[in-house]
Parts: sequence; C-alpha cells; structure tokens
Amino acid sequence: MSGRRTEFTADLAENAARIRETMQHTEDLTFIDRELPSGCPVKIAYLTGMIDIRSLEALLAHLEEFVDKGFAFGRGARLSSFRQAAESLAAGHAVLLFSDPPGAEAVKLLGVQLRSVEEPSSESTVKGPRSGFTESLSNNVALVRYYCPSPRLKVEHRKIGSQSPIGLAVLSVGGITNPQILKELHRRIDEIAADYVVGSNYIEEWIADHRGTMFPMVESTERPDRVVGALMDGRIAVLVQGTPFVILLPFVFLQAFQVGEDYFWNFYIGSLLRMLRIFCGLLGMLLPAFYVATVTFHHELVPTALLQSIAAAKEPVPFPAVVESYVMMFAFEIMREAGIRMPKQIGQAVSIVGALILGQAAVEAGIVSPIMVIVAALTGICTFTLPPNAMNYAIRLLQFGMTFLASLLGYVGIVAGVIVMLTYLASLRSFGVPYLGPAAPLNARELTDVVVRRPIPWNAKRPTLFRAINPYRFRGGDK
Repeated sequence: MSGRRTEFTADLAENAARIRETMQHTEDLTFIDRELPSGCPVKIAYLTGMIDIRSLEALLAHLEEFVDKGFAFGRGARLSSFRQAAESLAAGHAVLLFSDPPGAEAVKLLGVQLRSVEEPSSESTVKGPRSGFTESLSNNVALVRYYCPSPRLKVEHRKIGSQSPIGLAVLSVGGITNPQILKELHRRIDEIAADYVVGSNYIEEWIADHRGTMFPMVESTERPDRVVGALMDGRIAVLVQGTPFVILLPFVFLQAFQVGEDYFWNFYIGSLLRMLRIFCGLLGMLLPAFYVATVTFHHELVPTALLQSIAAAKEPVPFPAVVESYVMMFAFEIMREAGIRMPKQIGQAVSIVGALILGQAAVEAGIVSPIMVIVAALTGICTFTLPPNAMNYAIRLLQFGMTFLASLLGYVGIVAGVIVMLTYLASLRSFGVPYLGPAAPLNARELTDVVVRRPIPWNAKRPTLFRAINPYRFRGGDK
C-alpha cells in the first residue's frame, strides 16, 4: 500500500476520529483494537447489527493470517479516503486500519437478516418455477445465474445515490443484447442525480423515455424465469439492492398481457389464456362506457325485453347512468385498496362485506340500479385477470375517461377515445422500440406470438423489436 495515495495516517486514533466525524458521530460505530505478532497495531471498525458476528470472530481469530494472505488473494478492498471507509461501513463491511504502512482495507462481513427465497405473492403461478427474488442484490444475481448458467451472461455493478449510495446490477447476454441499447441505458443511469434511491421505481422514472405518461415504459417482475426469458430475447435486466422487483427493458404495450406461465402449458391452453387476458383488458376498460352510452343514447340497439328490464331497474334511481357508473367504480376502487392495505384475513372480509352488503344496500336505497352493480362487478373481475403490473392501473384509470366520453357522445365518444389512446401509444418509445410493436408498425409473424402463444419449435427467431445481435434462438423450425 506504500505506493498508493491515501488520506490515512500512522495515527490510528486520529483515523478513527476522522471516520467518526465522517459518519456524523453515529453511536452504532464500534472500534476494536488488536495488535499483530509483529507489534503493528490494528483497529477494526464496524457498525453494530450490520455485520455477521461469527464472521467477525473468525476474522479476529485469524487476523494475522488474513492480513498476510487474505489481501494478497483479493479478499479485501483497499481504501484511500475516509469517505470510502464510511461508505464501506454503511454497506456492511468491516474496515481494518493500519499504521505501518498507513492505510485501510474493507472486508465484506454483511450479516443483515433477509427473508429467504420464496414464491412471489404478486406473481403466483399454477405451473412453473416458484422461486422469487429477495431484497439481496447478490442473491438475486445468483438466482439469475442459477436459471441461466451461461458464460455469456454479463453482470455490471454500479453505485447510485450521492448521499446514500446503493448498488445495482445491469444484466445482459453477450452476442444477443444490442450494445447500443446497453450503452443508452448506462448513459441514463449516469444522469441519475438523486441523493438516494429506495427502490426500483426510482430507477424506472429516471430512465424512462416518457416520464409524464401513466403507461409503464419498462417491465417489473419478481420471477427469475421471466428475467432469463427476457435476457434471451435480447432485453436487459436491472437489479436494485433492497428491492425484489427487477426492471426489464425495452418494453412494449402488448407484453403487459403476457405471463411466464403461458409457456408452461401447451400452446392451446397458453394461447387461450393470453387471448382471455387481452379480452378482459378491453372489457375492463370499455364495459362501463358501453353501458353508459347504450342506456343514454343508443336504446335502439338493445332488445325490447332487456330495455324494459333496464328501465324498470333504473326507475327508482334519481341519478343518470354516468353518475351511477362513477359511484360504483369509485366504491370498487376503495374496496380494492382497502383489501390490499389491510391484513390478509381482514382484507378478505372487507372485500366480501363491501361487495355483498354495500352493493345490496345501495340497490335497496335506490342509489344505483342492479344492472350497474353487475357491470361494475364484471369490470372489476376482468381487471383481476390481468398481471399485477402498472398497466393494470392504467387500464383502470382509463375506465373513468372512457365513461366520461361515452356520457357526452355515446359510441362516437368511445371510438374517439380509443383512437386518441392508440395514437398516443403509437407515439411512445421504450429505448427506441415502438411501444405498440409488433402491431404498429405491423409485423404479422411476431404479432401472432403476442396475441397467441406459438408452439416453441416454431419460434426459431427472436423478436426483431429488441434488435438482438443474434436473431436466432435456434436454426430451423420457424414457420
């Protein structure tokens, strides 16, 4: 260490005082004094609760051996400043301070208790792997490597956050991932000027092409198998320390209706489930609007018997259909949010009570009609079939806008709203990839594997949207 410039001096007490000052005199900073057989004093600094005590005891018991051999084999990281020492301590390292020659080394002894690998609650599956990411960055990278034991898998570690730096890992596959997209991602990460980053959503909003849109510009998942599938398609994964959600990019609109489980069933079942989710997405967005438009403007399209039934049900209700619709949609969103935020057992009871008792009471009180309760319930159930991602929330927000347009212009308002929405989506890009691809611009071969789940032997080519270097998953078999 003698040839390395360092802020540390031969006075260990002064070095310890400088570290305490850098760390705002925090009271969980602990120092242990030891002396090597050579007579050289050593100070060991660590934060109480951040390190594994057994590992610390092993380090103290074999300190001389570690100093003689450990650093020679790269088991410790050299430090040149008190700020580096403070950052290492905050990251769960022990810092060894030496006086001859002056310097410091960081040894990773992180011992924070984290939850073990378990099935992610937000992406449960009937058939397929059940492992989910945790809050440990190193464990998450290891999980991806377990599912993708490829020597071409590349991991790039970064630090972000000027006041509270945390680690993130950028994963790509050499020979498949487009280097231009990877370069653009690194450029956007370098532009992040946040003091601290709590979770992956902070990264998502910083690197998104369009920060003012309610539609997700990147995908988020807790499942390692989905990450590996995305990497093999030429996409990039970003893992953030302290969060189990992994960012996948680029991302296109129709991917929001896909789940990894589609490929663990045969292609008939997988295709049926995928088309069902797309249909439920459309129904969840447009059904209240169609109801309002029909009962307000387009009576002639309803069979006479059904129209009489609807009129009889609406007779005691003093509000127009659009007010009924908004009341029920707001009530459903309140019940959904209450069910999520409360403990599971109580949350389920709240949902059942809200759906049965409040709905029945609202009908008997003449606030809403029975047909509106049916429409609201069916709309809510349709949104439950969608994967729990940001697109789900966007579709639920669109319900309100489409219903408002339907109340003004009927079916014409719905069509106008759909046209404006599609035009807006067509203008979006995710790292240069058209957001409506492969529907716009149209690629019929790839669109078939988005709307339905094509048989795996027919998918010899990777999606061209992500501009993968190697366009083939395997040679031959592509239909």
